[in-house]
Amino acid sequence: MLCDDCKKKPATIFFKEVLPEEVVELHLCEECAHKRGLIMTKKMLPIEILQRLLREKSVEDEKIICSVCYLSLAEFKRRGRFGCSNCISTFEPYIKNLIKQIHRSDKHVGRQAKLGPKKGFEVFKLREQLKKALEKESYEEAAEIRDKLKTFEVDNAE
Repeated sequence: MLCDDCKKKPATIFFKEVLPEEVVELHLCEECAHKRGLIMTKKMLPIEILQRLLREKSVEDEKIICSVCYLSLAEFKRRGRFGCSNCISTFEPYIKNLIKQIHRSDKHVGRQAKLGPKKGFEVFKLREQLKKALEKESYEEAAEIRDKLKTFEVDNAE
């Protein structure tokens, strides 16, 4: 079925509005739906993308299983976590769009350390000191530690 507006591209969006006197049905391509304001171009957060994936379940998902940890695609969708490092390659064909949306790339690259091991350890120690200062209700000391932590955030942002 072709788009009702442009009559060129295939319609991928079905819009139905029920008014008191009539029912309006539109079959639109994605571009025309954007023009009409029916689709938000808001960037989705990774958690929203994952939630959308988790709602899309099929009977076939139970049959797709990781050969290392025996996690099924259906179980991954229920838990929202992989069972092992092999799961990403096992489920990649089924979650390719999810990976592309989350990482803005075709490949899963994992977390990248931004501070380096020495600075990371310093940040860890400062956070621990901050917790202890707050537990002792030593707010002046906590403020000083907080300020030291902020310097790492500034260094990291550059």
